[in-house]
Amino acid sequence: MKLPRIKTLQSPFTLSTLMVCLLLGIRATNAADYPTTILADNPLGYYRLEETSGFTAADSSASGAFTGDYIYSPDTLYPVLGEPGIDTNSILLSASDTPDYVAVGYYPQFNQPGPFSFEVWMRPTSIPTGGNYRCPIGNSPAYDTATQSGWYVYQTPNTPSELALVTPTGDVFITTTNYTLFQWYYIAGTYDGTNMSFYLNGVLVGTQRASAYVANSVNNAGVCTFSIGQRGDGYGNFDGDLDEAAFYTNALTSLQISNHYAVGTNSFRPEALPPTILTQPTGPTVYAGQIAQFSVQADGTAPLFYQWFNSSSNIISATNSTYSFTCGPGDDGQTFGVVITNSVGSITSTIVTLSVSTGLQIDAPLTSITRNVGSAAVFEVVAEGAEPITYQWYNGADSSIIPGATNNVLWLYNVQLTNDGASYYVDIINPYTVLPSDPATLHVQSRAVNVSTNDSYAKIVIDDGPVAYWRLDETSGTNAVDAVGSFDGAYVANSGTFTFGAPTGIPHGTDLAVGVTGGAVVNIPYAIEINPTGAFSVDGWFMASSATTGGNDYRTVFSSMSNPYGAGPTGWLVYQTAANNWSWWPYNGYYNGVQLTDSAQVVANQWYHLALVYDGTTFTFYVNGVAQASGTDSGFVPNGNVPPGGAASYNYNYNTTPGLPTGSGDMVFGQRVDDAFNPFSGAIDDIAVYNKALTPQQVQNHFLNSVRLNATTSGKNIVITWSEGMLQSSTNASGPFITVPAATSPYTNSVTGKQLFFRSQL
Repeated sequence: MKLPRIKTLQSPFTLSTLMVCLLLGIRATNAADYPTTILADNPLGYYRLEETSGFTAADSSASGAFTGDYIYSPDTLYPVLGEPGIDTNSILLSASDTPDYVAVGYYPQFNQPGPFSFEVWMRPTSIPTGGNYRCPIGNSPAYDTATQSGWYVYQTPNTPSELALVTPTGDVFITTTNYTLFQWYYIAGTYDGTNMSFYLNGVLVGTQRASAYVANSVNNAGVCTFSIGQRGDGYGNFDGDLDEAAFYTNALTSLQISNHYAVGTNSFRPEALPPTILTQPTGPTVYAGQIAQFSVQADGTAPLFYQWFNSSSNIISATNSTYSFTCGPGDDGQTFGVVITNSVGSITSTIVTLSVSTGLQIDAPLTSITRNVGSAAVFEVVAEGAEPITYQWYNGADSSIIPGATNNVLWLYNVQLTNDGASYYVDIINPYTVLPSDPATLHVQSRAVNVSTNDSYAKIVIDDGPVAYWRLDETSGTNAVDAVGSFDGAYVANSGTFTFGAPTGIPHGTDLAVGVTGGAVVNIPYAIEINPTGAFSVDGWFMASSATTGGNDYRTVFSSMSNPYGAGPTGWLVYQTAANNWSWWPYNGYYNGVQLTDSAQVVANQWYHLALVYDGTTFTFYVNGVAQASGTDSGFVPNGNVPPGGAASYNYNYNTTPGLPTGSGDMVFGQRVDDAFNPFSGAIDDIAVYNKALTPQQVQNHFLNSVRLNATTSGKNIVITWSEGMLQSSTNASGPFITVPAATSPYTNSVTGKQLFFRSQL
């Protein structure tokens, strides 16, 4: 690859020049060909990619000063030049044979603060997987330098895949709807000095304020070049055809962009091509009871027709580019292939063999743990194999069955010193075999610090069964003590400060809170108990000291997430968004999951009770006891799990293998675990985690710091239940009330005699 060029061009602008531009603009509207249309709008650099051989990508702009270089793959097979395209040729790139792209080089003129525009035609031939992103065009070193700068476009690796215009500073992230492979798309972006806009096929997708945009600087020369077919720093190699890329030093109008698309769609070179196979099917190895999938990627004149066959016999209804079915042991060794035809010809794929296993394998074994007296304790095994898989847990001491313990997770509650040294193991069972795990040991220790829980709010919370509860009422020190569990946190000031002993915002509450500013955080080390699979809830009290300022000013209130490269993010976080709203964002391995946002503005210096409730299907976000948003995301991945498409698609709670993502991160009060965006500034109090979905009434009780009595009939009696406090009664609603002797919930009262009014005194 040639060294990046740094050139400076003088471009005097006169009234005569303006007249010529206007005339060219008029002519462009009626232009018969695409290049005339583009040149009429005065691109700084214009890459038609018409070459059929060689190493130079000509700059067809008026100056011709910014030529690019064709960077060939080591085997020189890609890029393929002379492919059908707009007004004659295009180039074909391969994401599996890299590097292959067009390096325009570094020029100051391409990296001004703004305004600017870019455009390119793309024909994607595959969807990225495994956390990869494929960039048809970009001018950014992204995250490889201290200064996050520039811009780029990529295909997202989620399903369905989308196109996104991104700035690494984080203030611009505009996505399209999903796209179709083997079809041409025209993409364009503009920046007017304030806002960035993204266009697909001449239509505006979205506009976002780019207040934090930083142009790629001279300091990054050699790291990032304006590139066609990747991001600019060697990342995100594109898979498919590219054509007619251009860069402008002004913001094109929507009319100009729609005109470029309209002229371009009428300028393709027609050519009848027989089917060609870009990616052959592979023979999968799967477990019995799982989905076996075969796929092929082919190109050629549309439409393409597919017919999959098994041992030379056509498979009924297997007429798409993919074929899948649930396999059994009898499918082991079967062969599969596909015939692809169009109006020009046909081609047969390679024949591949399916391997089916009936075995079992443990991916994450049991690990011995240490827990405090009174805490919950969890053992988890992660296994794969032929399905269906069931589990049975045993006591290690005598191999006795633990009744009802038939999941891959074993929950133990209120562990005591008498449980110290107890061991447990699990049988993983499928229809073909049984695989016993090695045992793991539970160590139980006395609490180093006992936190007061005698006030009414603590009693209400504890009655609802949290697995962890941080009161945050320490007046000094470095430990944030878990009052009920085993998950003490650490006060980490970083470059900020803590205000210990701050006043609480809990109604009628007297315990203390903690103030955070400047990046001070509370870190809670990862534990399965506070990141359970299935239903969970988290709630706490928060007061922001100021409103956010827009742009990239997202302030993480609290979070439990991981963002391993190529497999994240997972878990969840709560932001004070740049628009100054409370928002809960669960993650599914990508950044496109459900977002639950309260529409009301956050009022500075006002306390809020925030509750996150997930019942295993639906996420509900409560603000001050009221459900403000709800939604579903079937792909949600808890912190501690690598989602499908990650390193090996398995749980990595205990992974220590170098080079593989851990899949787990700390729970953090006041920031994201990866320190992205901004820290929270304000006060925090009484955060609790539950391994169940709190009811709306429980959330309301926490917000009001009160309990509710419930009355039901049982025959001729009334049964009263309550969660906390002493039951009192009176013959008058206004009192006086007296304590009912020895009354415990549930309490049965006869309906005979005088009417009685009941209440609970906290």
